Parts: sequence; structure tokens; C-alpha cells
Amino acid sequence: MNPLSGSHFLAAPERAAPDVAFSRTKVGRSKAHRGTEPSHRAEPYGYGSGGFVQSRRFSRAEGWRRRLPVVRRHSMSGPSVSVIIPTYNRLRFLREALDSVHAQTVKPHEVIVVDDGSSEDIAAGVADHPSRPQVIRQDRRGPGAARNRGLGEATGELVAFLDSDDIWLPKKLEKYLGAMALRPDVKLFYGPMSPIDANRRPVPGRTKPCHDGWIVEQLFCNSFVHVPTVVCPRALLNEMSGFNPNLAVCEDYDLWLRLAVKLPFGLIEEPLALRRLHDDRLSKDRMDRNLCVKSKVLREFYESGVSSGKLSDDVARARLSKVFHAASRAALRVGRYQQALQLIRQSRQYGNTRLRTAPIELGAMTMSLLKSDKPEATLQPAGR
Repeated sequence: MNPLSGSHFLAAPERAAPDVAFSRTKVGRSKAHRGTEPSHRAEPYGYGSGGFVQSRRFSRAEGWRRRLPVVRRHSMSGPSVSVIIPTYNRLRFLREALDSVHAQTVKPHEVIVVDDGSSEDIAAGVADHPSRPQVIRQDRRGPGAARNRGLGEATGELVAFLDSDDIWLPKKLEKYLGAMALRPDVKLFYGPMSPIDANRRPVPGRTKPCHDGWIVEQLFCNSFVHVPTVVCPRALLNEMSGFNPNLAVCEDYDLWLRLAVKLPFGLIEEPLALRRLHDDRLSKDRMDRNLCVKSKVLREFYESGVSSGKLSDDVARARLSKVFHAASRAALRVGRYQQALQLIRQSRQYGNTRLRTAPIELGAMTMSLLKSDKPEATLQPAGR
């Protein structure tokens, strides 16, 4: 059955159900903390002797917090789930994402929307939504920092991420929690996504193969762990210092690589999330920058040595050669000639041949003499 067809899929939710109850609770503060604001500033990131580390863990914001509704319909005993949705000027899609959360057969403990400096009034736009999201606004800092803010505010034992332009199918949480109960030794579960267009029509042929278990080598060679499918303990991500807020893109890829060397990943083979393909997706905006960031994330992971014994040196070098080559070609295409030269030389450093790299190197050198060079693509998120 087409997952988008049928009247059962994401029917307009009722404003309130008779079996919904919620309350508002005040979280107290000690005298020592009165008049102070909780800090969510990330400490500098980097690879240390023990891997990728950050000294500060996330803090919970204090003050008034609202207990979200507990819907008893089709309830499942088990760990509480916090749903975290970062957004930036995506109100037109955000309500559909929230509809899909509200339609879950197992209800989450709370829904947290992090408004990453939108010009739209996100809080007002979802104030009447029956999922009763807690909306947190911050200055524009990028998706990594926004998800980290959500982690800092979350109170559930588990966290599940959803991007504001994507959608869950109604049994997403039910099936993931069921799998976690059957395999308690596996802490993180993910799965494939079914692509749709801006009007929610299926897009064929865009699903990547996924893998179960220890996936370091497969993941290094292909980014197939999608954020809107991941469910895992909140404490696990806090221990890993969450997402790298200094990356404009690939902050999720970086985190999954760091986690993959520490634990096996559980795979839910059924696609239970829909990935919306549209023109202003962050993953397709500025491909020259995206490929440059990806190449540097992979290089830092490989050079850090944390994957020793889990990643073949030949496989890693072949992947780095390919990604740096693609990044150099993208930089040349948009007129960043000096950056293209640097990237293609790094591709050759990892084993690419002079025959394959010569056209880009020669083209970049020639164009830099004929035209003014554009500045290098920034690797940090907007607003940083």
C-alpha cells in the first residue's frame, strides 16, 4: 500500500481528546541560582586522546515548564520519549510535521520545537496545535546548535528527532519502541526514509541501503543514517556532547560516525519516515560548501585514529580521495578556484592519480589568472 494513500494517514487531528490531561508545573531553583540564566553555550570541539570530546554537558533550562498531554489511546508502557524538531522559517511544513507526531499510535512525553532565529512567528503559528509543542527561540546558530538546545531542554529517557519539513508515519514510535524492547543491548535505532516531493507525492529511486550492527566502514563510505529516523537514549547523546554546532552541514553525519565506533546500530527495515525533497533544503543548498564540509568531517574522523581496527585504511583513503575530488569540482564550478586547488591536491594526497586530477587543477589555475576568485565557502552555520 502506498504509505501516502488512504484516509488513515495524518487525518486532521482533533483540537482536544476527552482522554487528554495536562498540567503546568514550576521547576524551582536554589538560592545560588536565582537571577542567573542557564548556559547552553557549547565549549570548543575537537578530537582528544579519547576521541571527539567537549567538556560541558547539556544543562536543563530552569523556570516554568509545561507538562505535555498524555494520550491514553493505544498507550505502551516503556521509556518516555522527547521529540525534538529544529526549524528555521519552515512554518508551512512545520504544522504537517507536528500533525504526524500527534498522529502517533504511541504518544511522546513531550514535543520540543527549537526556533533557530526564524523571521516567521513560529510560536504563534503552532500555538493552537493539538500536539502542544514547547517552542524555544534562540538566535540563528544552525541545526547542530538547535538540536543541542532541544537536548538540553528535554526530560524524556529517549529522544527522537524530526526535521520540520519531514513527516513520520503513524506507527513510527510504536515500532521503534517495540524493537528496543526486544533488543535491549542495542541503544540506537534508525531506518530508511521514503522520499516525497513538496506536495507529498512519492519520489522513486532515492533510498539508500541501510545496515545493522557495527557499521563504521559502511557509514564512512556512505551517509545513510537520517536524523528523522533516529531514536536513542538522551544520556547517550549527552555523553557524546551532541552535535557539533560549528558545522554548517554534516553535523549529524559527524555524530553518527563518532557513535558508530562505540556501539552497534539497530536497523528498522520498514520506512517509517518521509523525507520531503524541495528546492530550499539545507542538504541541497550550496553543494560546494556541503561537499567541502563533508570531506573535512571524514578527514578529521580518519586522521583522529578513533576508527582504528574498525575501518580499513584502503577503504578510508579511497573514500577520501573520491569526496575531495567531488568537492574540488564543485568549488571550481562556482568560481572558488584557490579552494578547488587545495581540495584537488588533498584528493591526490589520498591516492587519486595525476591523470584524474590534472583537468581540475589546470582549470582552477587558469581561471584564477583570468577571473577574480570568490572567497572560500564558510564552513560554519549562519549567524556564527
